[in-house]
Amino acid sequence: MGGRGAGKTRAGAEWVRACVARGVARRIALVGPTLGDVREVMIEGPSGLRAVSDRGEQPEYSVSRRRLVWPNGAEAFAFSAEDPDSLRGPQFDLAWCDEVGAWARDEATWDMLSFALRLGDAPRVLATTTPRPRALVKRLLRSAEAGGDVVVTRASTAENVGLSDGAVAAMYAAYEGTRLARQELDGELVEDPPGALFTREAIEQGRLDAGGREYERVVVAVDPPAGIGRDACGIVAAGRIGGVVHVIADASARGLSPLEWARRAVGLARRVGAGVIVAEANQGGEMVREC
Repeated sequence: MGGRGAGKTRAGAEWVRACVARGVARRIALVGPTLGDVREVMIEGPSGLRAVSDRGEQPEYSVSRRRLVWPNGAEAFAFSAEDPDSLRGPQFDLAWCDEVGAWARDEATWDMLSFALRLGDAPRVLATTTPRPRALVKRLLRSAEAGGDVVVTRASTAENVGLSDGAVAAMYAAYEGTRLARQELDGELVEDPPGALFTREAIEQGRLDAGGREYERVVVAVDPPAGIGRDACGIVAAGRIGGVVHVIADASARGLSPLEWARRAVGLARRVGAGVIVAEANQGGEMVREC
């Protein structure tokens, strides 16, 4: 776990490169948030697998087959955490999973990968991520704390001497002391803020599956900000089935102009099939009507 720019990608790429060079890895899974992330960050990025390899030892990537091949015959295959079922069938002796805290289907992807790690004497996986309080990140940390087969290492943004001193200083000056800095710069797992009315655990326990049923009514609600700046515009879609209301989507965002958040709300309404958009009237009610 590490902050932004702490060197996580370089660590992952160097680990895979070393395992290939020693001959202990022949079939490798590369799993990222999307296939684009695997190619642009893990493979072709400035700290990716091709960049850390010596001339003459660089692997070649086939986009059509999503396959990376080293001169010694070792192969790596790209997978997206958006599609856990793509990991059914293949098998590996090694895996590198990047930004697991940002995986859309984190636990399902991890479980499918675990079944596929069945080659060699000691299949292993390296997960690199800026920590977020997602189910998989907390699951791995619990295993480490319980003395399981997970080892955790940590690094902060400030520890990477290869970064611009001015840029690092500016980031810490702007965000030091905030929850965002603890997560994105110090690489800490930050869960609920003190006094939170709704905890993440309660939200996770409250998740429901519509089970393919159609909602009786869908509404998009808008809570407009007082102006353009740091205040967020709340844009949430909810649907009702029987006496239960499901929150379907949250498109809230900061720094939007009235026209921008209005377009965002209309776009969400079209996407979820909402029959009406409602907005808070005690703040900018006339502006809402105009938008």
